[in-house]
Amino acid sequence: MVQHWKAIFTKVILLSALTAIISACGFHLRGAQEVSEDKRQVTLITGNADQQLIRSLRQNMKFNGISEVSGAPYQLQILNQRYNRRAATISSNSDVDEYEISVTVTMLIADKQGKPLTSDIRIQRERIYSYDKNAAAASSEQEALLKRELYNSVVQSMLRRYLATNKAQ
Repeated sequence: MVQHWKAIFTKVILLSALTAIISACGFHLRGAQEVSEDKRQVTLITGNADQQLIRSLRQNMKFNGISEVSGAPYQLQILNQRYNRRAATISSNSDVDEYEISVTVTMLIADKQGKPLTSDIRIQRERIYSYDKNAAAASSEQEALLKRELYNSVVQSMLRRYLATNKAQ
């Protein structure tokens, strides 16, 4: 019986030490960011942005403890958003071998009254993926997955820019 309690005690000590080491080195979940109290509420002005981008933005905000509120101290304005797909490489028989997809978002951060605190911020991400015309459905699924990843990457950059903005800028 004593042996059993020693084993449990040892596991608890090791787990506690591991937790302390991980937290001391600054480890945190991917995407999780420190949010100061004054940045916990933001007004989104999305214009004609893609619904998938807006959905990703709202999910990331929620994950980071940021609420979308009308009349918040800050506004995150999406001025322009563009998704583009183009042939990146073409084979000798004129078939597309690879596509490049890109997402570009232009945004700015403003105060409650809409006065810009930043100049226009342009964020762009791109990926290249192989295309197989004989497996078009799989390539289409791959493109959809990459598009979600691109949007998520852009959104994380948008939130980092928002969180780094000061009223005095």
